[in-house]
Parts: sequence; C-alpha cells; structure tokens
Amino acid sequence: RRKLWKRYSDGPYNWWFASTAIPLVAASLGPLANVLSICALVTSWRETVYIDGQFVGDFDGVLFPDPPWCYWLNVASLITGFLGNVFLLLNFTQRIRYIFALPLTIVFWYLSTGFLIGITACMEIYAPPARPNETYTQGFWYAVIAAVLYLICSMILMVNMLGYFLGHYPDHFALTDAQRTLILQTMLFFIWLAGGGAIFSRIESDAGETGWAFPDALYFCDVTILTVGFGDLYPTTDVGRGLVFPYSVGGIIMLGLVISAIYKFMRQIGEENIEEKDRFDTMRRLQRSTDKFKRWYALTFSVCAFSILWCVGAVVFWQCEKDAQGMTYFQALYFCYVSLLTIGYGDLAPKSNPGRCFFVVWSLIAVPTMTILISDMGDTVIEKFKTWSNQLADFTILPKEGIWRMFLDKHPWLLNWLQSWHDRRAAKKRLKRGFATMNPEEGQAEDEGTPTPAALSRRLALCIRRVAADLRLPKPRKYDYEDWVEFTRLIKFSKMLPGSSDGTTTQDEDEDELIDWDWLGENSPLMSGLGESEWLLERLTESLVRLERRR
Repeated sequence: RRKLWKRYSDGPYNWWFASTAIPLVAASLGPLANVLSICALVTSWRETVYIDGQFVGDFDGVLFPDPPWCYWLNVASLITGFLGNVFLLLNFTQRIRYIFALPLTIVFWYLSTGFLIGITACMEIYAPPARPNETYTQGFWYAVIAAVLYLICSMILMVNMLGYFLGHYPDHFALTDAQRTLILQTMLFFIWLAGGGAIFSRIESDAGETGWAFPDALYFCDVTILTVGFGDLYPTTDVGRGLVFPYSVGGIIMLGLVISAIYKFMRQIGEENIEEKDRFDTMRRLQRSTDKFKRWYALTFSVCAFSILWCVGAVVFWQCEKDAQGMTYFQALYFCYVSLLTIGYGDLAPKSNPGRCFFVVWSLIAVPTMTILISDMGDTVIEKFKTWSNQLADFTILPKEGIWRMFLDKHPWLLNWLQSWHDRRAAKKRLKRGFATMNPEEGQAEDEGTPTPAALSRRLALCIRRVAADLRLPKPRKYDYEDWVEFTRLIKFSKMLPGSSDGTTTQDEDEDELIDWDWLGENSPLMSGLGESEWLLERLTESLVRLERRR
C-alpha cells in the first residue's frame, strides 16, 4: 500500500488543486474560524429586546447569561479549533509528519464543528430565547458561521488526503515562497483584526460607552481596515481616536499584502513541415494568445466571483435586515455594491445581529475579490481602452509622426502591390544567410563565410556580453527572429570541430542539442521555462567553452 501512495503517476498539475490550493484555503479559513469562535465565546448568546414596555434594536438589548454547559462546550470548541490550526501549521513547516498532522487537524476541526453544532442545536431546543421579547446575539450567529468554516476546512482537507492515498503527490506540502508568504500574512492579518477588536472594546467600554462588546469592536475594525466606514460605529474617546491612526494604516497595508499575495497565487495555469521562421512566429503567436487567454480568463473568473458574492450576499442581507429595518432586495443590492466599492455612504448599514456577523465574514471575502477584479480589468478592459484612446489621439488631436505609415504597415493588403517583390527577396536573403546547410556527400559547409576560431570566439564573447546586459533589464527581453538567426549561426559554427574535414561532432556535443530544436516542439527555447536571455547565455557560454577546449 505504501508503494501505491508513492506512485505520483499523474504529475504535479492534474491534482494541483487538491495538493496545493486546498491546504492554502484551509490555512486561510482556519484562523478566521478561530476569531469567530472567540466572538462566540466572549458574548452571551441571548438578549432581551423588550425593555420598559417597548422593543429596542438588536444592538440595544440587555444580555443575560447562558447555561454553564454552553460556555464550557464553547471553550472546548475553541481549544480544538486552535489545536487544529497548530497541527496544520506544524504540517506546513514539516515539524510533524503529514500522515499524523493532517488527520489530527481534520479530527480537531470536526470536533469543533460538532461542539458548535451541538450547543447551537441544544440552545434552540432546551434554552431558546422567548421570542419576540428575546433574540439571539451576535455570539450565537458567529458560532454558526464558525461551525460552517470548520466543517468546510475539514471536508476539503479530506480531499487532500484522498489524493495522497491514491498516490498523486508526496506526503508533504511543497510550498513556494509566495504561498508561504500568503499563509503568514493571512495569519498576521487576522491577529491584527482580532487584537484591534479587543483593544478598542476595552478602551471604549472602560470609558463608559455602550455597544462596544468584542463582536462590535471586531465589526468596527473590519469596516475601518476595508475603508468602508458606514458611520454607525466610531470611537468617541481621544485614546480610541488616536489609536485609529496607526491601526488603520497598519491594517490597510496588511490587507494590501494579503490581496497581492492572493492575486499572485491566482495567476499562477503534432509537428508540421513548415519553414523555420514560420515555426518561430507560430510560437510567438502561441505565447501572445496564451497570455491573452490567461488575462481574460482571470477577468471572467473575477467577474463571476464578484457577481456571486454581490447577488448572494444581497439575498442574505435582505433576509437578515428585512425585519430590523425593512430592507428590500434592491436596497440589499445597493448596500452590497457600495460596500464592495468601499464607498460607505452610511445611509444603510447592518442593524441586526445576524446581519452584522455575516457582514464581517462576507466583507473579508468580497472586498478583496473586488480589488482583484479591478486589477484584472486593468490588464484587459482598461488596457484595451487605453490603447484605443492613444490610437485615437495619435490620429486626431496629438498626431504622431509617421502614424499613417504605421497604419499602412498594420494593413499590409494596402501595400501588397508595392512590397510583394521586396518582401520575397528579403525573405530569401534572410533565410539563406541564417541557415546554411551541409552537403551530406562532401561534409563541407555551403556557406563560405564560416569564421575562423579566433573570430568566432570574439563574436561569441560579444554576444555573451550583449545577452548578459539584457538579463539586467527590468522586463525580460524577447528577441526577434533575426536575432535568433544570428545566435543560431554562432552556436552552429561552434558545434563543428575546427580543422575537421568531415564536419563531425563528438557524442557529447550531439547530445547537447545545441541547434537541433523545433520552435513548436518540447525542446524549443521558447518552451524551456527559462527567460530567452538566460537560455541563450547558457548556450552561448557552452559554445565558447567548447570552442576554446578544442583549440
């Protein structure tokens, strides 16, 4: 069986989501579930909303204690949830073996789910609030959301273990630097969020302000970091207002780092007998079309995620707020939209306990999604609009020199009757100059311009210096076909043994495949996974060393 587990037959990509994405999602949702569990623990789950003969809002009710069994089972759920996060972190750092750490994480999170589901169900059955005079507080609803998050994390980690048992990947998490950074930044962000909630709650409550329990302060920190600012909750003490300065700046920076890490993580997805230049141009077109597809695919995914979060979130807010403030579905759509764009007019804000709890979780997912959507639009729609506006300006109010010539160059059918003969002649000269062939009977190069070893060494050194300079450019250099022709000639000449009458090569040189590649094949330089400058630098250096060794 252990041999089956170590098969890894499908490679790293077929099961990439199960092997890499699922653990990262669990590592991001686990700390959030812990924070929500803390909210459920430190707040009573029931309150009275009928005071002095009249009903008051959910946030103005009077809390009353929960049964002891509810409190201690809540403590147990928080402890098991925290232990699940600890073992997952030890698993990521390979302090504990995968086969032991991951099952423990799953078991602990299932226990947390069971505890929370059990006490919420028992509370509803054995000690429910006497409606309509009593209702559940934010603590109860945070417990429900935490149970859902623990359950989701446990179930998806079981999918990860299934892939391991089927032998699709090894028993450890091979994380890149970006993925490690994402985990660390996510944990620090939730610590910053919960720590700020605890501090603001203590400062404002000690000053005699009401409505600043830990769940309320957590909501305040959330709308502050997300720059929504509804205005329904704000600090009234000088200490609290002064603390907003460093806290908001630090939170916004940390949120930006998390969104940037998520954005980088989300963007990580027969031979024909034609002429060499055509194959090169075909590969270039494939690269451009692939890059274009990736950008538009990312935009489509972001639009779908935004639409789901917007519409589904509006349904939840509509149901949560229709009794508290008579919110309609259209108003819920409007509220979600201004929240997603972090406008926050303040005319609508959550006024019910379940609505405020859901907003904290929803906003932490929806607002970063909106940010990623805007970034994807910058790479596609906005880039297209910018290109079109620049082109319009070049032809109209800011005419560019040679613009009409450039326009004709982009529409060659207008110039075919002038350039057809010239293009055919230039193409023949270029191919003849770039790809001299060998006479199989005589073994001599048909190109009489073969340089001497000394001249070839000098030209190789100059090309190496040029390519090395290109490596220092901020944007990777992509060479034209004519550049590749020159590089190919130098590599080909260095492959031939100096002074050999038959032009033979050694066995090691044949195996190097210095020149025998196909632009559309697996050994194409454009498919090597290296930058073009890096690939050329290695090959040119090998050619120079080989040439000097023969001399």
